[in-house]
Order: sequence, then C-alpha cells, then structure tokens
Amino acid sequence: MTTHVNTITWAETGGTLVGTVEELSAGDTVSLALKLNATSGGQSYTPTIGDYFLLSNGGHAIYNGTTWVYTVAAGDATGNLSVAGTSTGSNSNLAILIYNSSGSNIYTLGAAQPGILPSYPSTTSPGYTYDVICFYPGTLIATPDGEKAVETLRAGDLVLTAAGKSAPVRWMGRQTVSTRFADPLRVLPIHIKAGALAEGVPARDLLVSPDHALLIDGVLIQAAALVNGVSIFREANVPVTFTYHHVELADHSLILAENTPAETFVDNVDRMAFDNWAEHEALADASAITEMDLPRAKATRQVPVAIRAHLARRATALSGAPIATAA
Repeated sequence: MTTHVNTITWAETGGTLVGTVEELSAGDTVSLALKLNATSGGQSYTPTIGDYFLLSNGGHAIYNGTTWVYTVAAGDATGNLSVAGTSTGSNSNLAILIYNSSGSNIYTLGAAQPGILPSYPSTTSPGYTYDVICFYPGTLIATPDGEKAVETLRAGDLVLTAAGKSAPVRWMGRQTVSTRFADPLRVLPIHIKAGALAEGVPARDLLVSPDHALLIDGVLIQAAALVNGVSIFREANVPVTFTYHHVELADHSLILAENTPAETFVDNVDRMAFDNWAEHEALADASAITEMDLPRAKATRQVPVAIRAHLARRATALSGAPIATAA
C-alpha cells in the first residue's frame, strides 16, 4: 500500500474536477477535497456520512464525516484519477452526481445546478493508507465502574487495563466504513465467539476490526489471523455503513473488551484516517506513543502452532465438530 498526496483542481468551465494520482494499487487510499460554495438562490448541500461520488476509474469517493475518501478496489483501473461527470443535456459541460449510501442520486453539482458550484482555487489534501484498529459498536469495555459500551466512552473516562490498573482515555477515535465499496477483507469485523480463546474469554461474542490485536499467550495476534470459520469468522451481517470506535490511552496498553485483553491505539499517521482526527491535533498532550515490546502476528502463518492448536480445540469444543489445524 502507498500513501498518496492528491492535488485537486476545479476547472472553471462546468465545475469539472481535474486531479492526478499516479501509480495507484489495490488497497491504496486517497483523501479528496470537495469544497462547495452555494451561491445566492441555489440549493445548499451538506454531505452525510456514506454519500459518495463516482471517479473516472470506476471507483467511489465516500464521505466519512470529515473528507471524501477513496480506497482502490482490486477491480478498479489505476493511473490518473479524475471525477466522473455526466452531460447536462444541451450543455456540454459535465456535472458531478452525488449519491447517498443507498445508491440514490440526491444532488447534482456543477453546471446542471448553477446554485451549487465548486470553489475554484486548487486545494491539496493528503491521502493516507491505514489499518483499522477499532472495536465494533456495542463492545463492552471494563472500567472501574463496571463495563461500558465503547461508543459511550469519552476522553477523560477511566478504563481498566489487563493488569488491573485504572487509566484515563486520552482520545476516542471514530472511523466510518462502507461495505458497499470497500474490500470486505479490510473492513468487515472479525466475530470471536464467547469462549473461543479460553474459558470465559471472551465473556460474550466480541467483534473487532481485522487488524485489531488481542493478547494470547504473550503474543499480540491481529484478529484476521485468528479466523477459522467456526469460532472466529468474518461477520458479514453488518449495516452497509457503520462506525468503528477506538480507545487511545497515554501509552500502548491492553484493555479488557468483553473480558479479552485487546490493544489500544498505537500513535502513528493512521490516526488521520479517522473521522475526528482533527480533535486529536487539538489535544494539549499529543505526545507520541511507543508500541509495546511484544511479538506481533499479522498473518495466520505467524501464529505459533501451539496457539493454533489450542484455538482449534476450543473451536471443536464450542461446535462439536473437529477443526483442522495447519502445521
């Protein structure tokens, strides 16, 4: 994956977007600027999370609450990137069509609707590739006052670490994803059944993002590396658009999510893909976070054989059917 910086220029005739991003690859992410200026008598438009517009290579730029983000899918053409437009009848200029998350055309920007025009000055907006390290809504996090749903936590709230200590939340991140266009392997949550890791771990079914690591026998193992299709699997029964929630402490720690030691966020550029990343920039203390000195397994082949065998036995016990374990 590659990080891109995209310069967007609005041509003054018809509001056509002109922008180039060279050498795109599947999985790359580009953040696009779409600045609107509603003139007198025109209809105003405020984007909603999940709205999108089409790109010339068949991709979709989706609004995440802060900016428009395009992640290159495996079937998308690569190379130069520009917005896709539509002819406006007798007007040869192109207009930009905005769709909502259900696929309905809700606004037309540019020549077809003169009251809504792009702002003409060029703008530069950085694009980022990132790994989602978050909890699915409803996940219960241990706190000194009992378990609380992750989406109800706020900066300053206390949570319990796996070591039994109380620690204040430094920042709560939100990251909206759309399953309509994104690669399912990157965004669908990993569903870990109650008891899949150990007796009472998790205490209830736990859903985390694919790259979120859990501590098992001294190893941080990213959830996608644990998938066995039986006790741990990708959960496809989710809304088209949903929001992941992430917990950041002052250091890289392990907190208890459904009684499972799960990592907090590691400080890096990935933060800037979150819907509310600007809030972090405003923090009085935004010092860097160093990753815990623990081995990390990002793929199934990196998971120690003993752990794989243990998880297979747990899956067999939960399902009643034998589970094969790769050597």
